[in-house]
Amino acid sequence: MVGCRVGAKNTLMKNYLALAERRGAVIEPLRTVTEVRELPNGGFSVTTRRSGSWFRRRPQTVTAREVVLAAGTWGTQQLLHRMKAAGALPHVSDAVGRLTRTNSEALDGAVAVQVPERVELARGVAITTSFHVDDRTHVENVRYGPGSNLMGALATVLVPGDRALPGRLVALVGQVLRRPARALRLASLRRWSERGMIALVMQTADNSLTLSLRRRFGRTRLTSAQGHGAPNPSHLPEAHRAARAIAARLEREGGVPAEARGSWPEVFGIPLTAHFLGGAVISGSPEEGVVDEYQRVWGHPGLHVVDGAAVPANPGVNPSLTITALAEHALSHWPRRGEPDARPAPGTTQGATPTARPPAET
Repeated sequence: MVGCRVGAKNTLMKNYLALAERRGAVIEPLRTVTEVRELPNGGFSVTTRRSGSWFRRRPQTVTAREVVLAAGTWGTQQLLHRMKAAGALPHVSDAVGRLTRTNSEALDGAVAVQVPERVELARGVAITTSFHVDDRTHVENVRYGPGSNLMGALATVLVPGDRALPGRLVALVGQVLRRPARALRLASLRRWSERGMIALVMQTADNSLTLSLRRRFGRTRLTSAQGHGAPNPSHLPEAHRAARAIAARLEREGGVPAEARGSWPEVFGIPLTAHFLGGAVISGSPEEGVVDEYQRVWGHPGLHVVDGAAVPANPGVNPSLTITALAEHALSHWPRRGEPDARPAPGTTQGATPTARPPAET
């Protein structure tokens, strides 16, 4: 998160990856996975190339009995969709892409026309406080460190989201023309992080997208359509209320004029999210999702999805600890080397969930 000071939060390099290297794991950075293929006699081949390369891609292929996909929701879905279509992983559930979630989010906020002397918006850890607008809507106040001003380019006039596109554009132009000098000052990126903040609004609402591969302009791409539940929101009235409340408090406490802000995608009716989730969700059967309760891919024993793609619902909060908890749960049931696997066989539901074993002493 831009704005966090050094050591303000852990990263994989400081915990899981560092611990894995101490136990003998070899990490190969700057490699992009291009294929995961199930082998006839069990296990998988994983082919990679040099990331970002157009020439001298230096492809490499390794084989493994167990493979974990943890490429983030977008990367993991890309692999599963493409490998299923190519026949490399033919038994991946047809449910792949369903229940793709956006955490029902909006990114609005507030900004002052000048740096307020009474409050320091850019000082401190990025996210320290939050509040609830109602029983399903959660708002986090996000601050950015001095000099981290580019996020301000995402913000614009807060327009009524319940209007059609022409009406939203008319509202935007009207607000700018009524007070052009103030609009110019609010839109400036100069010291933006010291003048404003983002309201990250998240909901537990049941809405989703369905992602699928489509061929366009000679290339296959992931495209989205409305999925299960309510239509995916292009704006949140609760977010507008929260942004106005933050702007009023900023103006009152800061002693300078301030205004609620929306985002440019919202003006054009495009949903915006900071937390892309789902699409390879935990389920009780391959008809309902892609992985079982241990996050093993239905139809491909030895293949696992251990990232945000497995999250089946909108948590309404930052999902990082939810993803971590699911990963810890799934991996805590893996058998240690030489021990029998206490989990039910893949593709079966009988048997109680075994109690997770404590970690081995180091």
